[in-house]
Amino acid sequence: MTAESFKDGLKIQKEMMGDEFPQRAIDNTTPLTRPYQELLIGFTFGEVWKRDVLSRAERSLVTLSFLIALNRPDQMRTHIRAALNNGVPKEKIFELAIHALAYLGAPLAGTARNTIVEEFQKLGLEPPAAQPAAMPSVKK
Repeated sequence: MTAESFKDGLKIQKEMMGDEFPQRAIDNTTPLTRPYQELLIGFTFGEVWKRDVLSRAERSLVTLSFLIALNRPDQMRTHIRAALNNGVPKEKIFELAIHALAYLGAPLAGTARNTIVEEFQKLGLEPPAAQPAAMPSVKK
């Protein structure tokens, strides 16, 4: 990793997550954790996220999909905000939980759904518009 990769990575991370998030991580770095933090910022953001084969919005959807599959709601919270900053509509973010239901099962999809709804509420976002129900109403 180069100093340029770190500089580019820090810029990209700040654009996606705001100034406070990466600065807090840097401020909490110790001599022991410094190489890890430098690689995280320089490689992940300064090399991978900088590539132009996928847009930032597409990378956000891929990243959130991985985090759902890994059951990492803590990391999802950060990347939901980043996805919104990268121009991903909230409807597409919520759709990931529905898609996860088909491929990962109800427990992981439910955790994802709950995490997404909680983050939207924290951000003051209305939930996506409800889709028409597929099942007919049951009459009593």
